[in-house]
Amino acid sequence: MSRSPQRDAVEALEQTGGEVEEQDLEKNDEPASTEYLEVPRPRRRVSRHASDHSSVHDDLEKVASAATTIGSHASEMTEATEITTTASKSQEPEKQSWHHRINPLRRGKPPPIPKERIVSREYNAGFFSILTFQWVNPLMTAGYRRTIELNDIWLVNPNRSSEVMATKLMESFKRRAARNEKRPLMWALYDTLGPEFVFGGMCALFSALFQVFSPFTTRYLIQYSTERYNATQNGTPEPDLGRGIGLALGITFMQICQSTATNHFIYRGMMVGGEARAVLINAIFEKTLIISGRAKAGGRALPQEHASNGVPSAPEERSRPVLARKISSALHPKTGPKSTPDKGHGISGDGTGWNNGKIVNLMSVDTYRVDQVSGLFHILWTSPIQIAIVLVVLCINIGYSALAGYALLALMMPLLTKAIKALFVRRKGINKVTDQRVTLTQEILGAVRFVKFFGWESSFLARLKEIRRREIRMIQTLLAIRNAINALSMSMPVFASMIAFIVYSVTGHNVSSASRIFSSLALFNSLRMPLNLLPLVIGQATDASASLNRIQEFLLSEEQTDEIIWDDEMPKNAVEVEDASFTWERTATQDGNGPGGKGPPNKMQMKMAKKAAKEKAKEDAREAKAAKKEAKKNPQPSREFSPASSSDALSDDTAVEPFRLSGISFNVGRNELLAVIGTVGSGKTSLLAALAGDMRKTDGQIKMAGSRAFCPQYAWIQNASLKENILFGKPYKSKWYNNVIDACALRPDLAILPAGDLTEIGERGITLSGGQKQRLNIARAIYFDADIVLMDDPLSAVDAHVGRHIMDEAICGIMKDKCRILATHQLHVLNRCDRIIWMEEGHIQAIDTYDNLMANSESFQKLMASTSQEDETEKKEVIEVPEATKEDKRGKSKKKAQALMQVEERATKSVSWEVWGAYIGASGRGFLWPFIFIALVASQGANIATSLWLSYWVSNKFNAGRGFYIGIYAMLGVVQVILMFTFATLLSTSGTNSSKVMLQRAMESVLRAPMFFFDTTPLGRITNRFSKDVDSMDNSLTDAMRMYFLTLAMIISVFALIIAFYHYFAVALVPLLVIFLFASSYYRASARELKRHESVLRSVVFARFSESVSGVASIRAYGLQKYFTERIRDAVDQMDSAYFLTFANQRWLSTRLDLIGNLLVLTTGILVVTGGFNVNPAIAGLVLSYILAIVQMIQFTVRQLAEVENNMNATERLHYYGSQLEQEAPLKLKEVPDSWPQSGAIDFKDVEMRYRPELPLVLQGLSFQIRGGERVGIVGRTGAGKSSIMSALFRLSELSGGQIRIDDVNIAEIGLQDLRSRLAIIPQDPTLFRGTIRSNLDPFNEHSDLALWDALRKADLVGNEQGPVDEKAPQTPTTPTAEKTTRIHLDSPVEEEGLNFSLGQRQLMALARALVRNAQIIVCDEATSSVDFETDEKIQRTMRLGFSGKTVLCIAHRLKTIINYDRICVMDQGRIAELDTPINLFEQGGIFRGMCDKSHIVRDDFFRD
Repeated sequence: MSRSPQRDAVEALEQTGGEVEEQDLEKNDEPASTEYLEVPRPRRRVSRHASDHSSVHDDLEKVASAATTIGSHASEMTEATEITTTASKSQEPEKQSWHHRINPLRRGKPPPIPKERIVSREYNAGFFSILTFQWVNPLMTAGYRRTIELNDIWLVNPNRSSEVMATKLMESFKRRAARNEKRPLMWALYDTLGPEFVFGGMCALFSALFQVFSPFTTRYLIQYSTERYNATQNGTPEPDLGRGIGLALGITFMQICQSTATNHFIYRGMMVGGEARAVLINAIFEKTLIISGRAKAGGRALPQEHASNGVPSAPEERSRPVLARKISSALHPKTGPKSTPDKGHGISGDGTGWNNGKIVNLMSVDTYRVDQVSGLFHILWTSPIQIAIVLVVLCINIGYSALAGYALLALMMPLLTKAIKALFVRRKGINKVTDQRVTLTQEILGAVRFVKFFGWESSFLARLKEIRRREIRMIQTLLAIRNAINALSMSMPVFASMIAFIVYSVTGHNVSSASRIFSSLALFNSLRMPLNLLPLVIGQATDASASLNRIQEFLLSEEQTDEIIWDDEMPKNAVEVEDASFTWERTATQDGNGPGGKGPPNKMQMKMAKKAAKEKAKEDAREAKAAKKEAKKNPQPSREFSPASSSDALSDDTAVEPFRLSGISFNVGRNELLAVIGTVGSGKTSLLAALAGDMRKTDGQIKMAGSRAFCPQYAWIQNASLKENILFGKPYKSKWYNNVIDACALRPDLAILPAGDLTEIGERGITLSGGQKQRLNIARAIYFDADIVLMDDPLSAVDAHVGRHIMDEAICGIMKDKCRILATHQLHVLNRCDRIIWMEEGHIQAIDTYDNLMANSESFQKLMASTSQEDETEKKEVIEVPEATKEDKRGKSKKKAQALMQVEERATKSVSWEVWGAYIGASGRGFLWPFIFIALVASQGANIATSLWLSYWVSNKFNAGRGFYIGIYAMLGVVQVILMFTFATLLSTSGTNSSKVMLQRAMESVLRAPMFFFDTTPLGRITNRFSKDVDSMDNSLTDAMRMYFLTLAMIISVFALIIAFYHYFAVALVPLLVIFLFASSYYRASARELKRHESVLRSVVFARFSESVSGVASIRAYGLQKYFTERIRDAVDQMDSAYFLTFANQRWLSTRLDLIGNLLVLTTGILVVTGGFNVNPAIAGLVLSYILAIVQMIQFTVRQLAEVENNMNATERLHYYGSQLEQEAPLKLKEVPDSWPQSGAIDFKDVEMRYRPELPLVLQGLSFQIRGGERVGIVGRTGAGKSSIMSALFRLSELSGGQIRIDDVNIAEIGLQDLRSRLAIIPQDPTLFRGTIRSNLDPFNEHSDLALWDALRKADLVGNEQGPVDEKAPQTPTTPTAEKTTRIHLDSPVEEEGLNFSLGQRQLMALARALVRNAQIIVCDEATSSVDFETDEKIQRTMRLGFSGKTVLCIAHRLKTIINYDRICVMDQGRIAELDTPINLFEQGGIFRGMCDKSHIVRDDFFRD
């Protein structure tokens, strides 16, 4: 079933080829501006009849100015706007080829690139210009003379802007949903886009009617030709020539009307689709910002709980007239919106909820399906009308015999529709597998640094390959069924006409009446388009209907209600919490085959799973008994869980009860500093999340006065400049900004960063160290200048002296008059706080001042004994700022900002032969392509032969019996179907095989790309290639190729047929062919570039959408929903500006090519009328019926060629990733013994390293040796090169000089797989994948459950009594933390990014993972920054025991954790400043001694165990 001709406007077909180097960016960079990140002002509505044309787009230009400024500032828009950096290249005079030089339209200077963008010319175009799409001409001319740049692309019409339409849609949707209508979203879309939709429908109807009138009129033309032929044969007077020419002109005029109506029907349909997509993306994004946590995790409010989905209460029905109410109830049954039935009590639908991946899928896939169906939607109702009218006319032509042909159609249509429904079910199955593949791909790419550290690329690729294998097999089956349906539906008119003519002949009628027979053949042929498209549109409509239901269900899901009472009149307090209880939500139901799983299980895995299930059942029974006893003693819940979702009464399906806070009561004064302390999992983060509005309140009340800022534990950082990240939508105030920079100790970092505060930060802050991210996070919260500042352990990732500076200058400095709530593990700051809340297991154990707690609480005294106190009388330390930076106090950048994110490579010519060669080669069966060509030629031969045979039958050429003619006629019809099916299936199988191989190559190439590729490429762009482009190759490319080759073959065969009988037709054909080829190249020049611009701009929408979705908690806490909605709307309008023009330029082409086709009809008509060739009327009839059939095909063929090119562009982009990316060293080089490394000795010799060729060295001449089994601590301030040592050791960045040897093996001489799989790492950002704890500790089933339980116990995540125990393993004593987290077991679900565990718990799991790996060399990168001192000490003890005899390199901020190590290496600016045993360094009195003094470490501490 072919996809619709609008696909060329929808599939992504970004750009490929010539990469834009960073140097080119620098040349083209203008001074950076922060203009784009100012909060956008609302647009003014512009009158269509504005007298002053410039005023029409004044306001719009302001909104879009960002898109035309090539700024070096880093918003994702850079990616789109910097397309213009290729402008300079395209303007360079190239040596023109001979055919360019003789082309008058290419002579002279190309038109200049406009300085600014204007509103679309369609907005003020006249009637004739709109009718013929002449308003697009200036763009086509520019595109033909030079490459189109972004400034050439006009802005969207103001009345089509997302803001205007989205407001309309949501008002209507809420009104209809309030009336409890069944399909409120569908009718809301109608309310929003109705006029254009209805106009398109009228055009579709006229087009369908004219498609019937033209073939019917040919009957009279053939009759005239017969009379003239007979007159010539018999010598009688010839009929009047004027009548014949009049008929020929009449047919041509009807064809012109029909093609105009068709063009406007398709244009309006596509515009409605594009607009619908824009408003739905808006609606989905707005809902994402307000959907409740419970709904996201698949929970539903219980009847007694109050919950709102944002729909107002129903209006009074009586206010509407009776007739209106009756019509409304017929059209809109008040049965309530359709939704997935609930799986259980307190569960919404199937309980899988709306995770971020699902929401992004709604935005990318579901909105696209709605867009896709709109193009040809009206065929659903015009086709039956057209089929009915054709039946009536056929009955006039050949009497009741026509009914016999129709009987076949009537029998086949329900069967075809049923087959299409079966396809729809299959498509749903495929979508699930595709979702798994895309989600797993996103997870792998999101954690690619981690995957490389562990050397897991091959294992993940194998998992992806298995999912892809299933997906391709399902797609090939679906395409084979669809090809069979297509072959049948394409041949149905042939069989229907065959049966009708056979019945006509058998019932005694004379078949020799050429006018009746060939007029009827033309009428049957006119059914080809509706019969072919109707099943397709039904399939698309069912897809779109399911998508609309999904979006509707999402839009009607529960919304977050602000449960905080905002009361600015509170006299003393800024926060008052009274007896409040809060809960996280249920864990969303896991998709059985989701990415967290390991793909389809094999037999061995199934056996193991059964065994594990039995063990688990026994264990659960033991646990249940223990839990009952425990519940009697202590009714408190057992562990901290964070974002997941559900109700208080949890269903049986919920494996783990969510974490709760209960009985919380406290007040905080307007300028008070309140500390929140407690062990890992005690509820500190949860308390701050509750105050930030991220946790559901189940009881009590919470009041706040003033505004709120939130500094989460895990900083959400945008892909923008450092400055824009701090401003976060607020206007720039220079003095305040500089104060904030200094208070957060960011001034020294600005000195290091290449462009100061204008340096672009990669996605998720990948270019910053942990400490820099955290300080940026604090700076954002302070700059926001809110009255209440919530800080979740902001000092964990920074060095002790930096933490001290932030405490002095920021928290107790410029924020001293604010209400500050600080969750922290840094107990030495507690005596600076006004009061302390001590959390334990979800409730407040104590709340008091520091002095009172020290005096009255024994356990608090014990807790404080583990940390040294800060001496208040001590002089304030000042962080030393480099001299250069002191001079640069105003924060001016030292040099022009260099964009970090690479501009996406964009090809500017048609797809190269190399890509075609790669595509054909990847199919794996190159020998099949000649067979594909033979099948195509043979099927077209059979098609022409069938009709020629009919003309022989009519003229009784062979003087044979009726049976002879009927037998061969039927046989040719059947052969045609078989050949068509063979051609299509061979093509689709080869194409999908190519897609499979090329995706595998690209995925391997991307995972094997060096880290700097990921640092400079937005994740959204890579994901776009692995989702949208792969979808194009899987589902659209072979379809487009099939349609293109079939229509092209049909046109060529028809022209050959006509020329065989009417030689003069060739004379007319030659100039028309030249015009045809010229118009095609004229169109393709700009179509290709428009499509590529649209794709780049679409990437921006994707990147911006997915980035914002992951930062919803921060956006909500800061109350910036409106600002981020404006950003999305602006990006959507930018995308639509190019997207809408792709529809218009298609129609521009169609209008002109249809004119050529209609001139061919006129030429044929005149040739038939004048009868100069003395051709049999049967042949004349055949020629006329064919020329009418192919008029529409001519422009359809050119569009299909553009469609093939556009979809091949997806292939080109995937091929680029598969063949052009720089690669890391090989995974395997020489054989490495299994026992290597035995001792774990590491030798650094003159090591030099830089992250990218153009960046300065981060390690400079590093030389030191680490003995096997030695434990070395690495310290130094942010940016000193601590983490760079780790990158060098794992070869994430190759050395610029020197070498590293492990056990006397140069690591540069062995494969990366051998190196990385023998090392273990506990990273700073603990990465967890969706799945279970088991799949995270041991993703590839390499270890026994015994080893996994042992690692969990050693990591202090479970108690000794849990799980099977290895008798030989050394036992660690049970600790309070372990007792507290007994609910963690190997099958505990892990959500996206492990967000259902606290950061401390995730770090413990990273430790467990390293224990499982049991490597000889372990690297810890600030692995305990987010746990309390008590847990940290336990971890250090575990590391001493678990890693005894192993080499440990530990990068640490907490000096106390490493002062017992064998040696300490102090790094400074990429060099070793000091290296010796801790006590020696302490006594030498250098940098290390200074750090110890700042952390209050005394000599005795070095001798404690």
